[in-house]
Amino acid sequence: MQPSHRNRVISQQMGAISETRLQALPPLAGTKRPLASYLAYLAVAGIIFVSVTAPVVTFSGDLPWFRVEQLALLPIGAVYLWLLLTGLARPLRFHPLFLIAAIYSGCILLSLFFGAFVLDHPLVSRDLYEIPKAWLPAVFFTLGLEAKLSEAALRRVLGFFSVAISLACLYGWAQWMDLGISHLLNPYYSGGWHDEGALAHYRRVYSTMGNPNFFAQLLTWAIAAFTLALLLRLGNRLRNLLLLSACLVTLAMTGSRYGWLDTGLVLLLIFFLSASQKYRRQRLLVLLAALLPIFALLTFLVASSNQATLDRLVTLRNPVNTDSMRGRLEDLWPNVEREILLSPLLGHGAVRVVFSDMYIDSEYLDVLQKFGLVGFLVYFTYSLYPLGGLWKGLRCASRSDAYLESHLPAGFWALQLTFIMLITSVVMNIGMSTFYNLALQGFFWLWMGIGTAAAQTIAAAQGAWLATHNQPGPSYPKLSPP
Repeated sequence: MQPSHRNRVISQQMGAISETRLQALPPLAGTKRPLASYLAYLAVAGIIFVSVTAPVVTFSGDLPWFRVEQLALLPIGAVYLWLLLTGLARPLRFHPLFLIAAIYSGCILLSLFFGAFVLDHPLVSRDLYEIPKAWLPAVFFTLGLEAKLSEAALRRVLGFFSVAISLACLYGWAQWMDLGISHLLNPYYSGGWHDEGALAHYRRVYSTMGNPNFFAQLLTWAIAAFTLALLLRLGNRLRNLLLLSACLVTLAMTGSRYGWLDTGLVLLLIFFLSASQKYRRQRLLVLLAALLPIFALLTFLVASSNQATLDRLVTLRNPVNTDSMRGRLEDLWPNVEREILLSPLLGHGAVRVVFSDMYIDSEYLDVLQKFGLVGFLVYFTYSLYPLGGLWKGLRCASRSDAYLESHLPAGFWALQLTFIMLITSVVMNIGMSTFYNLALQGFFWLWMGIGTAAAQTIAAAQGAWLATHNQPGPSYPKLSPP
């Protein structure tokens, strides 16, 4: 048999198997309730867009500032209630994150009363704002999970995110070049004098996040999103490549050393996920290896145009000895450790009168100081719950063949992106914050729900294939000898 004819036979036999498997796949989410599914997609896409682009909202000095995505939960909840009463939406399903939020709220109250009545810390009404913060991750997660976005909806969400991150990058470039439009926007987005000083003296751009480190965290996840989209051929490849390059350039403008290190971790995780897809390993690893010199070149070119940025980059030769790390290790963190040892189990409570001026630069130490070891263990389960679902989805994805990925590329993209976001957040919280970072909280936990839903879809599709073919793994056509 000639090689060309043999290839046609393989293609025809694989096509027959593909048609059989296509019929075995479960229907995409939202087909039974099109109106509810469409409105859920609009809610998710809208929150992703405004969480990247919108400034904070301040009603009065007596109230904390609010994010637009937080306020958007009120009309979204009202619309859902109307759909539920009219039978156009199903009731919310219980998931363990609700229970975790309830237990964590109890830990917060216990620490507050322990600090007030045992440690004699002053208690003010604003200390109770910590309780809604414990529920917001569960609410955003539920929205992403219950939306059950289809392949087409996930592709459109990538489009919304592309527009939002493009606007954020353009604003960052305007700050870098000191354009007039940045001076008009800065009062609405600035995080305060510290961030304004970093922009004026070191050209550390903060864009829509109000803080250069927060912006670097967002860009790190955006780099992961567009790298995965490029490798999975999701959407327009030229657009993904251009946006990936734009995010790398803008990340260098933030001057965030933590952001550069986290981006290196992102690339390592993508290598790991690529290696688990055995049938695509060689092509993926070659493409990823080609991105490394591009990343280094873009970072160096931008950094070398500003001496302060270049100086920060050079210090990464020995990250432990950077000025910011030495400040944490020698000044900030020892003081926090002493407070933790005074009340290790229940903490001191979220005492704003005492701790409002104390900046810790570590979410883990902040939680230990406020809520003790008991509260910290509950806090950490917020990450463990979605990790379990994502890991199950990744295992199913690694056992599948190329056809499943070609049928659900957006699902694979959302699953892998969410896993990378979760792992990097665990690392980020050592010296930064994600759970209590209100600039990123809604964005992050919405993606946790989206990724968990994608993991469930992939696991269901894999299960349907195995049940249909009654086999332990992917099947391939048996070829007659040439």
